[in-house]
Amino acid sequence: MKKILFALLPVLLLATGCGSTFRVYQDLDTSTDFGQYETYSFLDWTEGNKKTINGMERERIRAGFARELEKMGLTYDEENADLKVKITVYFREATHPQYNYGGYGYYRPYPYPYYSQYHYIERALTVDIFDAVTQKQVWYSAAVGEVGRSPESRARHLPRQVTEMLEGLPLQQEPE
Repeated sequence: MKKILFALLPVLLLATGCGSTFRVYQDLDTSTDFGQYETYSFLDWTEGNKKTINGMERERIRAGFARELEKMGLTYDEENADLKVKITVYFREATHPQYNYGGYGYYRPYPYPYYSQYHYIERALTVDIFDAVTQKQVWYSAAVGEVGRSPESRARHLPRQVTEMLEGLPLQQEPE
């Protein structure tokens, strides 16, 4: 029984991590007074994103950022926004090395370690925020990780990604 549990442990760890692990990177212009900003609007998607991401997915992503920015006290204003928000999504093929340490059985009669690779699609969801007057970039954040295979999986993990991406943005939180 212990052997079965020990053999299933890597599978369970992999299954719980699929689609939910990502790394967040951030940068900001420290000379910017973020307290001056009250409104935001979105810049249009790139032509590449219009081709590689369906309309429902683009709307889901934009709505996630809108919810989070409004929690921070900003108001959406299409015409006279203080901040312009640019969302971009990049995809790339990635590989992850896996070291297997053999085992006994029909297919692995000898306990020699072997190396294999796990291939997957990685997505980088980035947000660039610009001062609308100066057109200077004041914030950058990216969440990079494996793309969930189903739209439901991506939608389920999106709120946490957006929250973590904007976590260090020094805007005033509205009192609840």
